[in-house]
Amino acid sequence: MKPAELFAGPESLRVRGETSRFVLTLLFFPATVTILGFFFQNELSPHSVVLILIGAMLYVALSRGRLLGGSVRIRDGQFGDVFAIVQECAHAVGITTPHVFLREDLFVPIVAIGTGEPYAIVISSQYLEHFSPGELRFLIGREVAHIACGHTRLTSLLSANGRENPVVAIAFGAWLRVIEFTADRVGLICCGSVHDAFSAIAVSTFQHVGRKIDLHTFAEQRRELDAEPILRFGEWLGATPYATNRIAALAAFAKEPLCHRWSARFTERGNVPLEDASHVSLRSPGFLRRASAFVVDFSVVSALIPSATPHVVATHAVAAGNGAAIVRASDTLQAELARDGVPVGVAKVLAHVANGDWFGPIDAPQGLTWLVFIAYVVVLVAFAGQTLGMMICDLRVIGAERERIGLVRTLWRYLCFAISLPVVVGVFALFRRVQPFEKWSRTRLVSGSTRR
Repeated sequence: MKPAELFAGPESLRVRGETSRFVLTLLFFPATVTILGFFFQNELSPHSVVLILIGAMLYVALSRGRLLGGSVRIRDGQFGDVFAIVQECAHAVGITTPHVFLREDLFVPIVAIGTGEPYAIVISSQYLEHFSPGELRFLIGREVAHIACGHTRLTSLLSANGRENPVVAIAFGAWLRVIEFTADRVGLICCGSVHDAFSAIAVSTFQHVGRKIDLHTFAEQRRELDAEPILRFGEWLGATPYATNRIAALAAFAKEPLCHRWSARFTERGNVPLEDASHVSLRSPGFLRRASAFVVDFSVVSALIPSATPHVVATHAVAAGNGAAIVRASDTLQAELARDGVPVGVAKVLAHVANGDWFGPIDAPQGLTWLVFIAYVVVLVAFAGQTLGMMICDLRVIGAERERIGLVRTLWRYLCFAISLPVVVGVFALFRRVQPFEKWSRTRLVSGSTRR
């Protein structure tokens, strides 16, 4: 079974409206940012948003080291019963088994993080002892669904630790709430028990007090919400749906033929031996996906330096008109960049580069853009394994052993790329799935790597 079979087509487990809400969220995002900036008295420019996203990617990339250094790695021989549940759920959904960690967290019972492999599921030590095996299977099944659906590629950037942020909830809440209903469906099918699913929601919401709640009485509170629509508006301020709505939606789904059909398929899938992840083949993307990632990344870099370009163009125009090397002073350019909202550190670097203080005069704006683009790609690939464009197109760079390649090998990869440009003759080389420079550097750009 592959994730595409679960979340696409007429028998998709995705809740209707998930994709359309995501598209609408992106379309209205600029307006949302403007409104939030007005209320918080702080204007968010496009390059500020891009810098925040890049910082979030690096933070997520470093989170694995933080988890290894400050959390317990769950595997065979250490909480082996929990790891077995993760393996079974991942196997049923059709993804590579994610890493599993146990950490101290008073607020988030369980969360999946990662913008690419290796993904991780992090379980709170405060909650673990409160869950029965069936309840834990429901919660783990939910997080596996988030990974398989690709939700974590965005949710990890919005909140790497899984904690709710009111600003994020307002900007992305319409999509964040609906993906929880999709995850609940997969969790129910993984655990196979409506009672375990309901109690898991209650315990994860109210901790041990959830054991004392009459779930039927609790579910009836939804009638009051239906009676007064204004009471439902409070849900719009959160990133997760009301627990009463989740229970009602699961109860309705459990009665649908779709649920029974998928439950039978999961049971059948469970009888198939687990596959060795090392034998899962990796696919190299075609030209269109590579090109799409490049276009996105180049647009991101253009958004990073929107205010630098006019200054540099004006400088070179004056120089050309007078026939002399007249260049705007770097401190003046830095001050103007800072006034346009560019962070101080970035403004300083751009000003010195544009002024030619470090590398000599460059052909602006193209030279400055390409210089920043190269630095952007190298840093993100070295530390995160992918750029924003790669993340959006579901691509990542790996080594021969499927490992992240680090800074030195990243530099070697793109040095090989630069060498290959004049060496490789023929436009059809662009359409090869594995490029010549990738063979030389023993690195690869792969797609769909979590799918069996």
